Amino acid sequence: MDAYSFLPAGSGGDFAVRVLDDSLLPYVKPGEPARVRRSTDLRDGDVGLFYSRSGMVFRQFCRDSQGNVYLFPVNRRYRDRDLMIPHRRAGRLVCYGRLILERSIPLPLD
Repeated sequence: MDAYSFLPAGSGGDFAVRVLDDSLLPYVKPGEPARVRRSTDLRDGDVGLFYSRSGMVFRQFCRDSQGNVYLFPVNRRYRDRDLMIPHRRAGRLVCYGRLILERSIPLPLD
């Protein structure tokens, strides 16, 4: 991901991140900006911008009835990078915002 760019008022987002890889295919192509709204209030299926040990990553969010959090790569080619964060550690999860998309992304079935 490239450096942040701030968006003008009315653009639907608070900042944009240029996506350099294929992690958001087919919804955002490499080289395109991903618009992000600052919010940590994510619902199941939303794609958030999260901090990880490897840097900033976009992941689809899901929380189960026990409070465990699941983070899924949007491009299911990377399903081996799915994460489950136990409820006792989920409070430490750092989210910078929610990706703004034209359509919702179904949660993975695999």
